[in-house]
Amino acid sequence: MIRSLLLLTLTTLLAGCGFQLRGLDAAALDIPVLTLSSPDGRFEDAVEQALKGTGTTLEDNAPLRVNLSEEQVRETRLTQGVSGNQERRLTLSVPFSVQRSEDNAYLLDQQTLEASTTLSVDNNNLLAQDELRDEALDSLRQEAARQLVDRLRALEIP
Repeated sequence: MIRSLLLLTLTTLLAGCGFQLRGLDAAALDIPVLTLSSPDGRFEDAVEQALKGTGTTLEDNAPLRVNLSEEQVRETRLTQGVSGNQERRLTLSVPFSVQRSEDNAYLLDQQTLEASTTLSVDNNNLLAQDELRDEALDSLRQEAARQLVDRLRALEIP
């Protein structure tokens, strides 16, 4: 009883003084406006959503431009089970760069965002296999978009 009361009091005190776990807040970027130059697709949508979540506005004539190349998906078979089950590794790679719009100088030259996951698929259920792969790819796109935001957050703008 006393332990529970002490834990409740400690939790209330920590919350009251503004304690936050590191990395849980969606801090705004120091870049209020960006131009996004990318091929249309699901990764572009994930990046737009991630940037808007940080308070960054996307405009055509912003001082900085993020250039995204076409996403590349690699699928590697890791294991083959006797009953038709397989483990596969999906890897999503997206080359990108960051340029100043006024003089086209690179602030981040060609770099690559990469995210991967392992999934277990059943060869006897092809419809579920495609759905599972699509869900995994969407998750990888969101992870790569978060990586891009983290790299932009670390960028020093003169």
